[in-house]
Amino acid sequence: MPSVNGSLLSDIQEVNLSYLLLAQRLLRENYAAAMFRLGFTENVAGVVLELSLAQLVKLAGSGSLVCGFRLNDYDLLSSLTHDVLGGVLQQAHSTILLAQRAATPQAI
Repeated sequence: MPSVNGSLLSDIQEVNLSYLLLAQRLLRENYAAAMFRLGFTENVAGVVLELSLAQLVKLAGSGSLVCGFRLNDYDLLSSLTHDVLGGVLQQAHSTILLAQRAATPQAI
C-alpha cells in the first residue's frame, strides 16, 4: 500500500506543478482573461504571478490539490453533456454558465 500512496502523492504534486505553471503562463499572456478562466481574484493572481520557480515547486509539493474544479454544479455539468444545437453553441453556453457563477477566491 505505501507504493500506491507514494504514487498518488507524486501524481498530486505533478498536477499541482502543471497547474501552477499553466496559471503563471496564462496570467503573463492575458491577465484579465486568465483571472476569469482560473477563477482568481486580483490578489491571488498577483501572488501566483510573482512566485519563483522554487516557490512553485515547494507549493506543488503539498499533499493536497492546489487547484479546484468548478464542475460541482449540476446545471453546468449537465449542460456540458447535452448537445446544444449540434454542438455549435455548447462551448459558448458553458462559458456563459461559468461566467454567471461568482468567482470564489482561490486559496493558495
